[in-house]
Amino acid sequence: MQRTKILICSSELGAGVRGASLGPDAIRISAVNNFYNIFERLHVDEIKVPMLNRYSPENKSAKYIKLIASTHRKICKKMCAALTDGYSTLVLSGDHSNAAGFISGFREAYPDKKLGVIWIDAHGDIHSPFTSPSGNMHGMPVAILLGLDNLNHRTRKKIKADVIKSWEKIKATGKLKITPKLSSDDLIYIGIRDLEEEEWNIIKEQNIKFYTPDDLKKPGIDKVIEEVVSHFTSYDAIYISFDVDSMDPSVSVGTGTPVPGGLSLDQAKKLLKAFTNMPNCKALEITEVNPILDTDNKMATAVVKILRESVVFS
Repeated sequence: MQRTKILICSSELGAGVRGASLGPDAIRISAVNNFYNIFERLHVDEIKVPMLNRYSPENKSAKYIKLIASTHRKICKKMCAALTDGYSTLVLSGDHSNAAGFISGFREAYPDKKLGVIWIDAHGDIHSPFTSPSGNMHGMPVAILLGLDNLNHRTRKKIKADVIKSWEKIKATGKLKITPKLSSDDLIYIGIRDLEEEEWNIIKEQNIKFYTPDDLKKPGIDKVIEEVVSHFTSYDAIYISFDVDSMDPSVSVGTGTPVPGGLSLDQAKKLLKAFTNMPNCKALEITEVNPILDTDNKMATAVVKILRESVVFS
């Protein structure tokens, strides 16, 4: 990756379990403990966000959506500025809802470019307020980016008018109000395995390419890497979103929604090494580290090992 700026957003507004806001600091602490000086030698920019415990979620279908929309606007502005200044970015995020803000900034910086996203996650994150069983918005960023409401799979009969209004606004985050930010061809999932029926249905309807952990079993991982790199070769810029719950809980349980059967640490290293070495890779996001649910800061330490052994920053 070219010269890199670290962007930190500790917001956990979109999560159902508290503690992801501590994830970026947990990574920083592990980096210090392991003599990995990435925070000293790279530019760091932290995005200030509201404290969750001061507010009510207001509604059940899209909890904290107004606060999250406000956070996305801040994130979008910072991301766009970093990219237009010539940086690649390492994003350290609290919960995965923030990804929609960062990728909105990605699109804002490159409004006329062909942009691709590699989404490494146990979950599809393609719910909307009309389908989400929990209303937690870390399950909605992909739908935001693709501009999808999933009305054909609607499960909630009543949605407040102000939620719908906020939903339309959050899909158009950014001064240019571009929506959708991506098409279904611009996205590839890796590691997904724990999705509701509504999510599988929309993924199949949209013909979104995906690989499950079974597809990565040797020698499958080399084939997956080859296919993904080939798919994105013609793209101008690539954003990698790495949710740590893509990894198996045997690596660590330090995330809000761990799911058995995930990636091994070695698989995660191999994937990120291959993808961040792509010449068009402009951003790597790490999200959903939750040290409150962990012991001995294992998940953050796993992240530091992955970064140290797989990604070259300048």
